[in-house]
Amino acid sequence: MEERMSFEEGLRELEQLARALEAGEMTLDESFAAYERASRLKAEMEKLLDEGDRRIRVLTESGEEDLEEDAR
Repeated sequence: MEERMSFEEGLRELEQLARALEAGEMTLDESFAAYERASRLKAEMEKLLDEGDRRIRVLTESGEEDLEEDAR
């Protein structure tokens, strides 16, 4: 089973890919491969952010419920 990349690891790889693409030293095929990898990374990172947002919402809602119960 493949281990999931952390957000920070993905960001570092995206930054490396962007620098490599901006340098213009890759062949056309290498550039296409780097762009495809960057697109997949972007999608994975968006998924991680969405999951984190969902977790925060659940925790926040739970905390608000606890505060409401304490106030009664």
